[in-house]
Amino acid sequence: MSKEKKNKKSVSLSAKKARLGWVFVSPFVIGFFVFYLVVIVESIQYSFMDIKTLPEGGFTMSFAGWANYQYMTRTVTYFLDGMWGTVRDMLYSLPILLLFSLFVAMVLNQKLRGRGLFRAIFFVPVILTTGIIAKSDAVNNVMTTFSAMDTGNVTTTAETMSSAFSIRGLMFYIEDMFTFAPWLLEFIETAATNVYAVISQSGVQILIFLAGLQSISPSLYEAAKMEGCSSWESFWKITLPMISPMILVNIIYSIVDCFTRYDNSVMNAIQQMITATDYGYASAAAWIYFCVIALLVLVLLGIASRFVFYQGKER
Repeated sequence: MSKEKKNKKSVSLSAKKARLGWVFVSPFVIGFFVFYLVVIVESIQYSFMDIKTLPEGGFTMSFAGWANYQYMTRTVTYFLDGMWGTVRDMLYSLPILLLFSLFVAMVLNQKLRGRGLFRAIFFVPVILTTGIIAKSDAVNNVMTTFSAMDTGNVTTTAETMSSAFSIRGLMFYIEDMFTFAPWLLEFIETAATNVYAVISQSGVQILIFLAGLQSISPSLYEAAKMEGCSSWESFWKITLPMISPMILVNIIYSIVDCFTRYDNSVMNAIQQMITATDYGYASAAAWIYFCVIALLVLVLLGIASRFVFYQGKER
């Protein structure tokens, strides 16, 4: 009898991990209810209001129903064009980001000298492309271009144009090779022209994949090698299933990062509405944008979760 009571009181390992997980996310949960929940509720309220600023300061609100949403979806064409353009770019860049991040993570996971230095080098672009640094770099590039035009020094511009022509020549060569598959040609052109963006946006994904690769027990590879499995077979039968949860995490992170980057046209449009004190339109646009992101995340999450393998857990 005492043994049965003891078994009932004992907690499984998965339950302990779940409780520990809540401890780690508790700062976010507390911060959400204390700071963000009120802002979210007010944002929803503003999206249904006609807000007008007063000359002496402050503003007045009157209920407008769905007028703000109708205005953003029917009248403001650049908003919808920018949003669908962002969705299209994300769908093209997502597989490229995942493949590149996984490849680099597998290379950095090998035993080689200076492995820690190489890992830091691949994470440097994440720091360099933060909002403030990237914006200052963009301003410097613009100022350098105008300075070269004023002084007549066109060496930099000529070098840039020659580089662009060489890349364009490569694109023409690729077009001749893939005339049978236009969709594959467009995919390769997107990957080739966005090399810098792929490298600068893949630092976090590389770290996540590295964590997943290092969590795989070496005994699995040793047993597979004893059974005569090749490296290619070990990748498909061991590595890929074991890091599939990390692939799912990277899919969600990459989608959210793509839609919320500082250079996103939709985010800039919403920010301009806020600057112009069009709070009703800005709130409606933000919630339309959020619903599109959430729907896209749920769809891709539902598709990708079917292929995720969790060790020690029944599917």
